[in-house]
Amino acid sequence: MRRVKDPLSGLPAHARKCRAVHARQPVPFHRMATLRPEWSAGPRPLLTVLAAVIAFTLMASVLLVATVLILALAPGVNIALGVTSGDPTSPLDVGLALAMGALWLPAGIVAVRVGGWRPLGTAGSVAAKIRRRLLGSSALGVVLAGLGVVSLAAAAGAIVAAVLGTGDGTGLETGSEDSSTGLAALRRAAVVVIALVLAPLQAIGMELSMRAVPMQAVGSRWRSPLLAIAAATLLALVARELSVAVLIPALTLACCAAVLAWKSGGLELPVLLTGTVTLVSVVLAAVLSGVGAIGSGAAAGASALVAASAAPGTSNAALPSAVAASDVLGSAALAGGIAGAGGLIVVTVVLARVIGTRSSVRALQPVGRDCHAPVPEPVAV
Repeated sequence: MRRVKDPLSGLPAHARKCRAVHARQPVPFHRMATLRPEWSAGPRPLLTVLAAVIAFTLMASVLLVATVLILALAPGVNIALGVTSGDPTSPLDVGLALAMGALWLPAGIVAVRVGGWRPLGTAGSVAAKIRRRLLGSSALGVVLAGLGVVSLAAAAGAIVAAVLGTGDGTGLETGSEDSSTGLAALRRAAVVVIALVLAPLQAIGMELSMRAVPMQAVGSRWRSPLLAIAAATLLALVARELSVAVLIPALTLACCAAVLAWKSGGLELPVLLTGTVTLVSVVLAAVLSGVGAIGSGAAAGASALVAASAAPGTSNAALPSAVAASDVLGSAALAGGIAGAGGLIVVTVVLARVIGTRSSVRALQPVGRDCHAPVPEPVAV
C-alpha cells in the first residue's frame, strides 16, 4: 500500500497531526513549535532549553576570563571585580552585568536554530518575522509606559526617603568621596553610554531566551497558556536576590512580559517594555545615586527595577550594597519595587485591552497565526 506523504514536510501522513491540531483556530505564540511535527517531537523542546543554557555558560565563561585578563594586564587596575560590585555608578560593574545579559541573545539564537532546528522567526512572533506595523503603531506608547513605570518607582523611593530621612546618611554610590568631582560625572556619563548600547541587546536576549524559549518548550506539550506563562515567570527566581524588594517587581515584570508575548503573539512589545525599564532604571540609579536624600531615595527605588530586569547571576540582579546596608534606602527600594510592580500591571492590562481592540480578539483570546498560513520552511541547522 502506498504511503501518503505531507507535501510540506515530506513526512508520512500520520505526522500531519500537529497541523491538524490548528486546522480550525489560530496558532498562539506559545504553540509555534507545533507547526511542524519535527519541531516538537521527542526531546526537542528540552534540547532547545539546554542549548540556550550551554551556549550562555560557554560565552559567559569566555567573557569573564577575558575581562580578568584585560584588567590584570592594565597598569594600576585592581583585578578584584568584587571591589566595584554593587556600585551603580561603576562603568565596569554595570557594563559587565549588561554584557552578560546581552549574551542571552546569541544563546537564544543557538537554542532555536541548533537545539530546536527551526527558523528563528518562529520564536519571535506568530508571523515568523518582525511585525513592523505593530512596532510602528505601538512603540512610542510602550516606551512612554515603561518610562512612567520607572518614574513611578523612583518617585516612590524619593518620597519614602524624604519621609524617613537618610538615617545613617549612606548614599548609593560606593565612591561617594568623588561625588562632586569631574571624575564622578565622567563615570556616570560612561554608565549612561554603556546602558544605551547594551540595555536593548540584553532586553532582546532576555525575551528570546527567558520568555520565548521556555514558553514554546512548554507549549509544545501543553495547550494551556497558563503553564507557559508560569514557566517564564518562575525563571525570574533563578540566580536573583530573594528579597521582597526585588522579587515583587522581578516576578511581575516576567509575568507581564510573558502575558504580553502571548496576547500580542510575539516579542515586539515585551522587548520594548523590558528594554525601556532596564535602560531608564540603570540611568536613574547611576545619575541620582548620592545626590542628597531625595536623589538617593529615587535611585534606590529605581535600583529595585534594575535588579528585577537584570540577567540572572549578574551583579545587577541584586540591590546595590549601599541600599542593602541602609534601612532607609532599603525601605525606599521596597517602595519603588511595589510601585513599579503596580505600574507594570496597569500597563499590561491597558496594552492587552488595546491589542484586543485593534485585533478584534476577546479578552482571554490571543493574537494567533492564521491556521491557513503556509508553514515556515524547515532549516538544516
